[in-house]
Amino acid sequence: MEYVLKTNALCKNYKNFKALNGLTMNVPKGAIYGFVGKNGAGKTTLIRLICGLQKPESGNYVLYGLKNSAVVETPSIYLELTAVDNLKEQYRILGIPSYDSIPDLLKLVGLENTGKKKAKNFSLGMKQRLGIAVALAGDPDFLVLDEPVNGLDPQGIIEM
Repeated sequence: MEYVLKTNALCKNYKNFKALNGLTMNVPKGAIYGFVGKNGAGKTTLIRLICGLQKPESGNYVLYGLKNSAVVETPSIYLELTAVDNLKEQYRILGIPSYDSIPDLLKLVGLENTGKKKAKNFSLGMKQRLGIAVALAGDPDFLVLDEPVNGLDPQGIIEM
C-alpha cells in the first residue's frame, strides 16, 4: 500500500503538557482523515509538525517518502478580487493553463453565484469557502486543513 504520510512515535511537549505522546499512524494515498477531539488534544500540534512549522521532541514522520519534510502553501485571498479572479490567480500560480474547472470548483464550495462581488465584501463563511476553493485548486494529492469549517453556518458545515 502506498502512503502519503507515515508518523512513527511522534511526541511533542509544551512545558509540562504532552500534546502528542507517541503517535504512530499511516495515511494511505486517496484516504480522507479527520481528527476529532477536545481543545488541547493535539490536533493542531500534529498539523504543525507535519507541515514543518514545529519540530517533535522525538519520533519522526515521512511525507511522500521524504523524512521530516513538508511543503507549506497558505492560500491567499485577494480581498479586492472576486471569487473567480481569486481562483484565476491561484491557477496562474500553479501553472494551470485552463480556467474551465473554476465554475465547478465554485459550485463545489457554494460560491457559484457571487458574481462581481469582491472578497472584501464576503461574510466570514464565504471567505472560508473561498479559501477552501483556493486550497482545492489544482486537485492536490495531500491537503491539510486546520478547522476548515470555522466561521461556516450549520448548513455550510454539513456541505463541507
